[in-house]
Amino acid sequence: MKMTKAASKCAAVLCAMAVMVPAAAAVIPATTAVNSGAIVASAQGEGYSWMTGDQYVPVGKQFTFEVNLGQTYLNGYQRSDFTYQWYYSDDQSDNLNWTKINGATNYTYTDTMTKDKNLRHFKVEVKNTKTGEVHDFDWFGMRTVNCYAVTTKLGAASIVKESSGTYVKIPVTLSGLYNNLLTGYHFEFQYDNSIFASAEFDDNTRLSPMGNDMNDKGRYIVTGIDVSPKTVANGYVGDLYLELKNGANPNGSKISVVDQDLTVSGGSIKGVINYGSTDTSATISTGTSAATYPTNIQVQYSEQYHQVRFTWDKVANAQNYGIAVYLAGKWRIQTQGISANTTSYTTPKNLTPNMTYKVAIAAKVNGTWDVANAIKNAVTITVK
Repeated sequence: MKMTKAASKCAAVLCAMAVMVPAAAAVIPATTAVNSGAIVASAQGEGYSWMTGDQYVPVGKQFTFEVNLGQTYLNGYQRSDFTYQWYYSDDQSDNLNWTKINGATNYTYTDTMTKDKNLRHFKVEVKNTKTGEVHDFDWFGMRTVNCYAVTTKLGAASIVKESSGTYVKIPVTLSGLYNNLLTGYHFEFQYDNSIFASAEFDDNTRLSPMGNDMNDKGRYIVTGIDVSPKTVANGYVGDLYLELKNGANPNGSKISVVDQDLTVSGGSIKGVINYGSTDTSATISTGTSAATYPTNIQVQYSEQYHQVRFTWDKVANAQNYGIAVYLAGKWRIQTQGISANTTSYTTPKNLTPNMTYKVAIAAKVNGTWDVANAIKNAVTITVK
């Protein structure tokens, strides 16, 4: 298990911006905001120049690109001294042919997404009417729109025992990626912090993830980014590891993925695709109890034979199960030899009717009997 906890969401997003902003841009703004899938560089005062980032736009919805000339580009001139012309290109090769968009002469450009516009690129030409200077890529980069979303899925949970603790492992997969390629991802996982102590993400994409675990709020944010896309075989991005608190049972707990941002660049395409994605969630079911003692103890009675039958959930890595009964002020062991593959026990026949007993069921895990939790979760029965 490769643990990858690192800096913070802020550092990860700034790293992503450094990758996605074209090298020709003179200024990389210091802050970002996410708006309908578009990463927008925020101006700090009047000093910074910026342009709306690549966008995911569902078919039928409008999208807008905007540029702002701060003092860094105005260089003493007025905004009214500059004119704008927007262009588009549907090419996906290195040689882009640009088409002028008639009437698109404002500092903003708005259009409605159609399937034909998927992966369409846009650029803006800025002209200084006083000097005749014309700028495009040397001031603002190319932007790309995409109308297709990806689907995030949380796979079946399993229990993993490590020297550092017990973890619930949950695979994370994506479907709908362009050519199975991914350049960046941003996931926010939400979990029950009364059950889990912390979270980690084991990346399978080689995208250099950075994570930030906000344990007090049950949130874990991880961002992965690189300068070139990585192939995501079968959509498998990696595994989320949730560290169990001592004695906690994860079954029935909910895990959610929200605030997703997924991108791809290169790989027979030109530009950066910013995917759309929807929030998703799953209920954890490991098939076994992650605690070191039996849980979900059920009791059945036989009035005919005056017997009692106990059943319980399987305990991960159990070697044996044992039964103890509280008699005459002491716990007395009845058996310690119940097989790890057996999750039930039936008492001998003809117990004394109407007698009440307190029964504890323990598990031996990694050579140790968890007696304390077995007694703590003992059940009281009355023979019928």
